[in-house]
Amino acid sequence: MFSKSAQYYDDIYGAADKGYEKEADKVHEFIQKYKRTDNNHLLDVACGTGIHAGLLSRHYKVEGLDLDKNMVKIAKKKFPNISFYQGDMTTFDLGRQFDAITCLFSSIGYVKTRSNLHKAIRNMNRHLLPGGVLIVEPWFTPEQWPPGRVYALQVEKPEVKIIRMSHGGQKGKVSVLEFQYLIGTAKGIEHQAEIHTLGLFTHEEYLNAFRSANLKVTHYKKGLTGRGLYIGRKAVR
Repeated sequence: MFSKSAQYYDDIYGAADKGYEKEADKVHEFIQKYKRTDNNHLLDVACGTGIHAGLLSRHYKVEGLDLDKNMVKIAKKKFPNISFYQGDMTTFDLGRQFDAITCLFSSIGYVKTRSNLHKAIRNMNRHLLPGGVLIVEPWFTPEQWPPGRVYALQVEKPEVKIIRMSHGGQKGKVSVLEFQYLIGTAKGIEHQAEIHTLGLFTHEEYLNAFRSANLKVTHYKKGLTGRGLYIGRKAVR
């Protein structure tokens, strides 16, 4: 995961101009459109450093969960009024249900296999109240994934300079992202490397995962960032 680069995560995606504010506004619109519960408790699964959670806390009582303990540590420090937990999206158990659950920034791809995709959707649905909404932003489909792509990004701040270069590969139905970092601070220049593997699921595989969890699913092709968006609605009892 992002254990090695977690402390620079916000700088990197700030340099990439990721539109967290607009994304959170769109998520709020979708939740209000489809939610049929009376309260506003929201769980952000794979919350990262908590930016989406922080923005959504304007409208909801938010909690967050992430597999990466370093991300959780950063999120807790940034947003001390929000509860964050470490956990795997396929197996976590918070012992209660929410009005809305989000899983954004294509984090669902980290489950890697179709079996785990079904486990994750079922587990999130288990934490959803009747009438609640599950919003999942997918990773690339096999047809969309461009193996061999090389991308470079640069962070220019007074206290730190970062160059991140990435290469996208593929092994079967799994995308392989290699990240190489050069990080310059007053202490010197450090090199770090990470490998991220994410499952390449088809549109039908996403739909089937929602339907097998007894969720009524709607797909928005554009979604938040052009990767699409799946919205699952749990039936009202």
